[in-house]
Amino acid sequence: MLLAVLIALVVILAGTTAYFALRPAGTAGGTVTYVIGVEIAVSGPYAADGPLRRDGAFLAINQMNAQLQAAGSPIRFERVHVDSEGTAARAIAQFESLVAAGVQVVVGPLSSAEVGAIAPLADTNRVVAISPSATAPRLALDDFVFRVAPNDAFQARALTTLLDSFGITKVAVMARDDDYGRGIANLTESILEAAPYNGQVERVMYSTTTTDYSADVGVLSTRVSSFGTGLDRAVLLVAFEDDGIAILNLARQDNALSAVRWFGSESVKRPKFLDASTPTEIKDFLVARNLTGFFPSPQRSPVVEKFEADYLAAYGRAPSPYAYYSYDAAMLAMLSILRAGVYDGAAIRSVLPEVGRTYIGASGHKVFDQYGDYAAADYRIWHVTLDASTYAFTEIGTWFYASDTIAWD
Repeated sequence: MLLAVLIALVVILAGTTAYFALRPAGTAGGTVTYVIGVEIAVSGPYAADGPLRRDGAFLAINQMNAQLQAAGSPIRFERVHVDSEGTAARAIAQFESLVAAGVQVVVGPLSSAEVGAIAPLADTNRVVAISPSATAPRLALDDFVFRVAPNDAFQARALTTLLDSFGITKVAVMARDDDYGRGIANLTESILEAAPYNGQVERVMYSTTTTDYSADVGVLSTRVSSFGTGLDRAVLLVAFEDDGIAILNLARQDNALSAVRWFGSESVKRPKFLDASTPTEIKDFLVARNLTGFFPSPQRSPVVEKFEADYLAAYGRAPSPYAYYSYDAAMLAMLSILRAGVYDGAAIRSVLPEVGRTYIGASGHKVFDQYGDYAAADYRIWHVTLDASTYAFTEIGTWFYASDTIAWD
């Protein structure tokens, strides 16, 4: 029902002339198909979570086509998926293949490194890219890239407010040495050290190409020990699944790292950290250390609940956190084509901010700032819990960006 209303709204706003302009000459009475590129990694660092994000975009396209058919519209959207493999080089190659095929709007890529790599191509070719999950602050540019997830400047503010609420003033950051990890580490450090209590931050940046984290975890242990023995110490982990799980497996066996509270970036809230494939000892460590973090989740609403029910019905599994964002990225791409009245990247780019202003989706209200980024977001606070034999990311409060305050559930 919501989707039908949104489509009707876009048609009304675009006007009858614009709507019929979507029919190319010589296709009267036939189906008009527009391609949505889906450049979402389903291998490499996204082998576990990538398919769940991809399926969010697929669900949006399937639902839109069903609604258009039910409305008697000749328009259909075709998805073309390419696997960027989570690397900048492959992201460039796959984006170039979509451009060569005439694609004018792409859902993806996922990571900040990938988006940074394809951004010049998007600008040069005037092709819109809508990333569901690139969050590095350095990508806030006036270009053809839009981001439906908030950049990490919000997350860093939320994290430091949370740390302050627990009396944490000394933080050892263990982070990926990439755009994402450096962004969160830099912001967290600058905010904490500028605080009235003169917070202390020690950073351990680990290579994203290694598989042996023992030396890095050893350095982390030393940094934590240098803070003394007070309750004002903590570790902040900024990691993906495979590297994060390997780091945690080493940390749980270290006395210093087993004696402090742990916090995690939003990337740690991925299903694999708690699923059956992860050793119980690691999950027990997360519970014992009360691993706590944030994710930019919307408040519960009928829109969110409908998406979750539809996703479960379609795929037989619950969506991962960023599947909500890939669904909205695809929906915004299609609604913008309808609104623009023409399959052209520049036209799609020009109307997308207004479409976002009137769109409330699975991941919230998609208002964009002057850089085409999600303008603002509240963050839900989660921590890892164990109920009987079930491990879960349990939400316990909300950080509100407008007031920089926390309200506990």
